Amino acid sequence: MAREEIPELRTLRDDYDRARAALFAGIRKYLAEGRGPSEIGRSVDWTREYIAKIRDGKVKD
Repeated sequence: MAREEIPELRTLRDDYDRARAALFAGIRKYLAEGRGPSEIGRSVDWTREYIAKIRDGKVKD
């Protein structure tokens, strides 16, 4: 940990990274099961276009 680092913020960032990775894994799981980008997008408040980019590998977690 850097001397200037704020431990609470580092912890929150780490939590965010884990949650984002879990969300992307869940999105890919439902895409693989045949669920559509529109349905998934509504479930996570993202556009179907963004979900399609995740599906196509254009957005990384």
